[in-house]
Amino acid sequence: MNSKLIFFLFLFLSSYSFSEKTQRVQSVKGEAIIIGDVSPNKAKIMALNDAKINALKTAGIAENIKSYQLLFTSQQNNDYSQFFNSDIQTEIQGGVKDYSIISERIYCKNEFEIIYEIIIDATVIKYDTKSDVGFDLYVDGVKPAYSNDDKLTFSIKGTQEGYITIFNITDTDASLLFPNPYEKNQKINTAATINFPTVKIDYTLHTEMKVSETNRLIIIYTKSPLQFIKMDKNQVTTQEQIFSWIYSIPPDQRKVEYKTLIINK
Repeated sequence: MNSKLIFFLFLFLSSYSFSEKTQRVQSVKGEAIIIGDVSPNKAKIMALNDAKINALKTAGIAENIKSYQLLFTSQQNNDYSQFFNSDIQTEIQGGVKDYSIISERIYCKNEFEIIYEIIIDATVIKYDTKSDVGFDLYVDGVKPAYSNDDKLTFSIKGTQEGYITIFNITDTDASLLFPNPYEKNQKINTAATINFPTVKIDYTLHTEMKVSETNRLIIIYTKSPLQFIKMDKNQVTTQEQIFSWIYSIPPDQRKVEYKTLIINK
């Protein structure tokens, strides 16, 4: 990694799990056109997201297709602010838990269109609940811009008892920020304000980029202590694993906030 948010590492384990209603869908196709500035690599991501949306349609839970399209476009462009700062989350009644690519190919549809095609099998989660409007959190103190090696501090307050998990995503990597070896997860009491870091350590913001780097904090507030294990020993993971984990949690059990910050060299 050529740039990252420096933090101490910890693997948080929990025995809590949800009973999920899932449906397996097979041989679902997704397509994207390779044209202009759409490279084959970018077209593959677009085709995969199209296949995921079609998997949700096949499972019969894509009541609001525009919401799903915004979700996958946000993931593709590394910009989740519009999605997380809106009410669109409450409209989505399912998610893709996992998938496997069965086949992929590039072919000429006609003399003007080159198509990237992907076929997947997928497991789709169906939600029985909607978001709990009374379960909310407030994040304060995250500034829009920092200088290199500044210290990050912020506070979180919840409207109900709950637990915090925090990820950091850059354009090149994704990692679990909290909990860590020095900061264990603990229940946040109703209306209590928690200051981060919670102990005497530093969250040092550092970049090796020549100009600036965008960091995206994703704060997940859950009613129960949940584990995130899809990462290596340094707690480095992927955007896809993070969002797969988030959408495996029923809507009434989670609240997600998103904060963007820039580190200037």
